[in-house]
Order: sequence, then structure tokens, then C-alpha cells
Amino acid sequence: MKLYFDNTSFDGQLQRSVGKADSGMANVGECLTIAEQITPGDRDSWYEAWSGFAIRLVSRADEAAKAGHHVSARGAYLRAAEYFRQAFFFHRDDLDGDELRGAYWRSVRAFRSAMDHFDHPGRVLSGPVSGYLFSPRPDGGRYPAIMHIGGYDGTAEELYASAAAALDRGYAFAALDGPGQGAVLYDQRVPMRPDWENVVPGMFDAIAAHPEVDPQRVVLVGRSFGGLVAPRGAAGEHRLAAMIVDPGAWDLGAAALSRLGLLADRVNDPAADPQFDALLDNPAMKALLEPRMVTHGLTSVRAYCADLLRYTNAGTVTQVRCPTFVTDNETDEVSPGQGKILFDHLTCPKEFRRSPRRKALKDTVREWRPSCSGTPRSTGWTRCYQASCSRTPRRPWTAARSPRWPHQRWRRQRSTPSLSRSPGRLPKSAPCSALPSASQSAVSTRPRYRTPAC
Repeated sequence: MKLYFDNTSFDGQLQRSVGKADSGMANVGECLTIAEQITPGDRDSWYEAWSGFAIRLVSRADEAAKAGHHVSARGAYLRAAEYFRQAFFFHRDDLDGDELRGAYWRSVRAFRSAMDHFDHPGRVLSGPVSGYLFSPRPDGGRYPAIMHIGGYDGTAEELYASAAAALDRGYAFAALDGPGQGAVLYDQRVPMRPDWENVVPGMFDAIAAHPEVDPQRVVLVGRSFGGLVAPRGAAGEHRLAAMIVDPGAWDLGAAALSRLGLLADRVNDPAADPQFDALLDNPAMKALLEPRMVTHGLTSVRAYCADLLRYTNAGTVTQVRCPTFVTDNETDEVSPGQGKILFDHLTCPKEFRRSPRRKALKDTVREWRPSCSGTPRSTGWTRCYQASCSRTPRRPWTAARSPRWPHQRWRRQRSTPSLSRSPGRLPKSAPCSALPSASQSAVSTRPRYRTPAC
């Protein structure tokens, strides 16, 4: 369903940002204002419009922070982080490109500046396991945890849009970059790999080592491309309490090769390289394939297509032991119906939900950008947590959470300092490696907001 652009790629990415409005990481009016400045199909105008608006937001956020307006500063920094991420989206074909390097670094810096003003504790995770860990309140308790991995082109900062659903329910929330994602790709230059059964155990160890996480109640969540690699990860990590995949995916290679026609039979033939590379003569295919080739660390279209054959759950699915919630939908253009195939092959306790095709957009902002399963973000998370909560029983507690909407502010109270804060401003020319790590982070004594109990 079209929101603004006739160009489906541009419109889909616009909807992706609009869908974060209920999390505070976007504003519908701002997104549409930015869209008006973009020449359809022109990735340079896309970059200029999103990055230009984000730069102005950061300036406003800096002024608000200096004046002590923490709510205003937090909102502006969060939206800037998302808009900078959007700016480099169509420039992911060159890891050394100025657009990607500059906008990605500014996105991370804006997000970590927002952390100075969060109402809940947060840690910056660096090193082999990169991302963030947030907990619902700073009382020294241990909480069930969501270990969230994203998709092909996402970042750990973007995953914060889903954090409120966890924090509101008393979960800690870990937003993680894995191989081929976010900081692990852009900073560490580690490409995508299929064997996440050897990746997720390290993620689990890193998260479970923190005192606010109950290692007996960790739920793995994989969305978009994460719906393919999360089951591979769960096959190698049997300490998980549960897993959610949205949507589930069975075999990416088979789905991709089915669209290549006769070329599919020559995917392992080096002599076919010219025919595969000719696909890049089509601008739409070039925009689709080149960023994915970079993500996989490959320079040949044929090599990329051949590499996709390794991305399957066929050989590991029976090793998944934790209870699993699988979604599917009728509108996915990449892997339609694969969630049901994955579900049918799972031998663990499991639950399945298919979202029907929607004939029209609803009236709320959340409906504008559904989750990967085709279900609106708010509805999808509700269903997922209803399935998850039965597997990760939580102790009674009084909520201390961040308000979901900008106008929902409550009485300010003093409480324990946040766990992680970025130490001041960095020069604009600083490389990504100069961003503060968890060990470098300073502590903020700013009072936080508390909400009434649920």
C-alpha cells in the first residue's frame, strides 16, 4: 500500500521510519516533510533530505540538553538517529563511502546522546558482541531478557524502537548487531555468515554475564532476516527459554534462486559470471544486489547467489529445543509461506500465527508500517509477549518505564544513576572507533521519570 512514493523501495523505507513514530524514533509529519524534498529514485537527494533534517534535529537537541530540557533532547536525538540511518540506506554498496561512514557514525552518536536522557538504565556493549542492554528499572534486580537480532540492513540502534514493549512488561532488552549487521559490519568489517549456531552462544554468554539479566529467562527474537538466522542460533544454544521469529524463514537460497530462471542452474559455474553480472545493468537490480553483496563480503553476483544456498535451516531445525513462536504472512515478497514450513519442521514446543492480507491501511500510525509478519507492530508484539510470558514467568514489581508517547510525562523523582552514558561530545571528524564503549562510559546523576504501576 503506497504511502507517498510511487517508487516501491523509497516508499517502503519511508514506511519503515513512519512505523517508529509510536516509539519516539520518528515523527509522521517530519517524515512526510522530508519525503517532499526527495526526488523519487534519486539516492543522493534521499541522503541529503534525511541527513540535512537530522543535522538540524541534533542542533536542536544539543540546545535542549544544555538548557536542561531532557525530554525534548531525548526525542530529538532519537529521531535524528533514525533519520541518519535512513540517509545512508541506499549507499550501503560501499563500506568506505562518505555517505555511509558519515551518516552511520552520526546515527550512533545521536543515539548514544539520547541515552544520556533515558528514563531507564542502559549499557553500551562493544567488542565481539556489539549493541545495547536496557533494563526496566535501576533496582539491582534480575529480569527476564529479550535478546533481539535484526535483519539484513538494520542496526542495533534501530532495534530500540521495539524496546518499550519489553521494558513495559518487566523485561530487559538487548539490541544486538551480529555478523553482517550494524557496527559488526561497518566498523569491524565482519560479513554475514550462515552458521549463527556458532554466534548466538557468544551473544548469550555476553548478555547473561550482566547482573540485571536472569540467564534462566532469556528469549531470542529474530525479525526480518533474523527470522532465518535465529533458528540457526537456537539450534546451537539450548539455554534459551524461548524464541520468537517474525517471520520465520526456512531456506533463503531456494527462494532467491527460484527467481533466476535458467541462471539458477549455473550458479556454481564460474563461466556464467558475465550473465550474472549483467543483472547489474538493471538499476533496480543493481540497487538490490550490490548492498547485499557487500554485506556478504563478495564482489560477484554469481558468488552471492551461490552463497545464499548456505542460508537454510534444513540441517539444524531439529536441534532447536526451546519453545518457539513463529509468524508468517501472505504479503512477504522475499519468503512467502516459509514461516509455516519452518514451523512444520520444528520438533520443539511451538505456536504459529499467520497474518492475513490486509485490504487497507488502518487509521493509526502503527498500522502504517506493519511488522515483518504483516501484523501491526503494536499488535504483533502483544501476541509475541503473550506467548513469551508463559515461558518466562516474572516476579511482581512496580513499573519504572519510559512513557510510550511524548505527552505522557509523570512526576520527576530522584533515583539511581543510569548504568551507561556517553562522555560528552565527540568531534565531528572522529571515526566510528572513537565512540564511547561501555568501559569508557560516564555516569549521569540526572533524575529520571517514573510511571505509575501497570
